[in-house]
Amino acid sequence: MIFKIYLICSILAGLLAWPFFYWHLRSRGRGESFLPRLGFKLPDAPPLAGAPRIWIHGVSVGEILAAVPLVQELKICLPQAAFIITTGTETGQAVARKHFGPMGALVCYFPLDLPWAVRRYLNYLQPQLFIDLESEIWPNFLSQAHGRGVPLALVNARLSDKTFRRYLKYNRYIIDIINLIDIIITGSREDYQRFRELGISPHKLHFAGNLKCDRLPRAQDLEEGGMSGAEPSWAAQLGKQNHPVFLAASTHPGEEEVVLQAYQSLLAPYPALLLLLAPRHPERSAELGRLLERHGLPWQLWSRLKSGQQTRRQPVVIIDTIGDLFLLYGLADITFVGGSLIPHGGQNILEPAAWGRVPLYGPHLHNFRWAQAILEEAGTGLLVHDAPSLAAAAQNLLDHSELRQTLGFKAQSALTQHQGAARRQARLIAELVVGGGG
Repeated sequence: MIFKIYLICSILAGLLAWPFFYWHLRSRGRGESFLPRLGFKLPDAPPLAGAPRIWIHGVSVGEILAAVPLVQELKICLPQAAFIITTGTETGQAVARKHFGPMGALVCYFPLDLPWAVRRYLNYLQPQLFIDLESEIWPNFLSQAHGRGVPLALVNARLSDKTFRRYLKYNRYIIDIINLIDIIITGSREDYQRFRELGISPHKLHFAGNLKCDRLPRAQDLEEGGMSGAEPSWAAQLGKQNHPVFLAASTHPGEEEVVLQAYQSLLAPYPALLLLLAPRHPERSAELGRLLERHGLPWQLWSRLKSGQQTRRQPVVIIDTIGDLFLLYGLADITFVGGSLIPHGGQNILEPAAWGRVPLYGPHLHNFRWAQAILEEAGTGLLVHDAPSLAAAAQNLLDHSELRQTLGFKAQSALTQHQGAARRQARLIAELVVGGGG
């Protein structure tokens, strides 16, 4: 009964709510995904060569980057496989094309959970295995794919505090949908236990570690320069040799004001401090430029510095590109990771840890509790709540370079201990393929 109600609601939503969806995309300066996600524009010809044909879906940038090591390991376990990579956002699509296009994968958008859109994509792409990353549950898609005999996997599976409470409350309505999935591989022991409490059968539930740890390079790889080929030129373009660098990464509306207040406090003891302001959505660069002007802070765009169009003359640089953030962590002395001072749920606080940097973050990390636990168990990572505490924590690290290095080494070492998830998850998926879907 509940699925029939959902089916009717999804049909009505597709028929009546498409103008809002279009407005939502266009208001953010986008629109490329509108027709594909409604199922009215199918992707280019699917990669027919190879078997099994594996469809991997990640909603946005974080999930797509986490899929990179998984696909690399799946190529080892299933060397004849062909890959389809889908995303739900246009920023995620750009990152997927960059990373998976050279691998020969078909990269396209994931359809909205509308019956006709799902049917068209399944008919066209004809997957032989579907892998969903993290937490998206789409009843129409899962039901249709299951009905066609497509094995279904949920990997790096997680349940945020809010989602877990909601699933527990409505468990009798959603458990049949979740049980359509043949294998669920969690990224943390806490998530494993949460799925058990929902009533997921132990034979289909596994814990294998988090892909977002595994996709980050090991300390020795960074030291050997494998991930830092662009760093020397970028350091020169930013004038890092003579300036400490404060990187505020993946920030959201409401957080930049706090960051700027903290930065202006830090200018008294560190007048040469350079601020790199990297919004989660680079299209907000013009908005941030206006905010900086209200604070009396001159700024430049990173894209113009990186391309050599300008030299760095201003104290603030807005990072308006996609795909550069991870390497920029390697240039920073102080790192704050956004999405955490507001009730957004956080962003990946382990990326600076991979470089031996101490992550500073706010209290709202319900999507990254597993990462917070890794850092705090190692005695590193610093929690801040507002501009004064952010400024105080940053100044303490700048004042005491030995403390900064010690905590950074602990963060890097803690991350290394958790790597290897991609190999473990790929082997479980390969077993699913061999077993014919459980």
